[in-house]
Amino acid sequence: MGSRVAKPHSAYASAMLRRALLHVCLPLLVLACGTADVPAEGGGPPVEVVADASAVLDASPADASLPARDGAPDGPLDASPPRRAEVAFVGSGDGNVRTYAVDSATGALAPKGVTAVGGDPSYLAFDEGRRLAFVVDSTRNRVHAYSVDPSTGTLTKKNDVASGGTGATHVSLVPSGRYLLVAHYTSGQLSVVPVAADGTLAAPSDVVFAGEKAHYAQMDAARRTVFVPCLGANVVARYTLDEGSGALAALAPVGLPAGAGPRHLAFAPSTPFAFVVNELQSSVTSFGYDAATGGLTLIETRSSLPVDFAGANTGAAIFAHPAGRYVYSSNRGHDSIARFVVEPTGRLTLDGHVSTSGRTPRSFTLAGGGRFAYVANQASGTVWGYTFVPANGELVPMGVAALAEGLGAAKFVGTARFVDP
Repeated sequence: MGSRVAKPHSAYASAMLRRALLHVCLPLLVLACGTADVPAEGGGPPVEVVADASAVLDASPADASLPARDGAPDGPLDASPPRRAEVAFVGSGDGNVRTYAVDSATGALAPKGVTAVGGDPSYLAFDEGRRLAFVVDSTRNRVHAYSVDPSTGTLTKKNDVASGGTGATHVSLVPSGRYLLVAHYTSGQLSVVPVAADGTLAAPSDVVFAGEKAHYAQMDAARRTVFVPCLGANVVARYTLDEGSGALAALAPVGLPAGAGPRHLAFAPSTPFAFVVNELQSSVTSFGYDAATGGLTLIETRSSLPVDFAGANTGAAIFAHPAGRYVYSSNRGHDSIARFVVEPTGRLTLDGHVSTSGRTPRSFTLAGGGRFAYVANQASGTVWGYTFVPANGELVPMGVAALAEGLGAAKFVGTARFVDP
């Protein structure tokens, strides 16, 4: 990180006075209450009160997950979190990417714009700080870079490059913002696409064969390991990335139960667990996750379907709630989102389903810091919204306020909270 920005004397004194008062007053408040623990929301374990609460008060939980950019200077100690505008994106088989404003209080969606990308814009990734969107076209095997105007939802093309394989199916941005990772379902390749400071893309710096039907690629928050679920090979391939050269180095792949067909992966924030949705087996596998080594240790696999369901089904997307207590996966056939409770051991308890109010939920996402969720129903051409219930993790449909229709084959839905200019 860079050096801190110099602070005017008066502002610095104000900040120090505020911190001093917190150091004095908070212990008195704790003594008055007779305990140093605060009950956690939803019946969880108590949360310890920290001695220096100024860091907690200064923090913005919704912004904490945003990656720091290498070489970017820290802000002033008393700087307020930047204002952000959340925008929802829908990528469709009709060649268009549609944008929607997300109401921060209710989760309602308001149409903003339509961008003709062409081909099949089946997955997107975002750089919230630089207000960028990256779109993978799975039919023409290209990756496109766009700047985003959060106020209007307008996407302005920067450039596009070849993705480095065939059947490009997933794209993600590494935490530093320097590279995109692209998984290729048809060729099984993983490619690394450099991202310049202005958001433009360069030809891949490395391309490797990750495994048959590579479906997803993501670097962990520890900025050490890249994980690639490969549906055909039935493994999660693993790599390290040299961010100086953009080169990948292979680690040993991790196997899944026979016939699982791993598709996507999610980490449970603030817990040592990772979860994989299995397309072929309609199940979720939980792993112990070692951030220091990128290790995955299999814990168990649970079906994502009700015990009385006998129809055809495939698993699709998976997300872990930011609080770390719930995991959600989508079922195509049962047309539902399954809710799992994460036990302290990493084991999963299937705790219910909610209808997606449409057919073939290929993609869904959590939004609003975990307060909302949206699902893209590919066969119905709709997006449907939900509100998260903290007490039990249920997703309650919002109704028409968060319904988008006429989207063609809606393959992707995701949101980004862009920094206001």
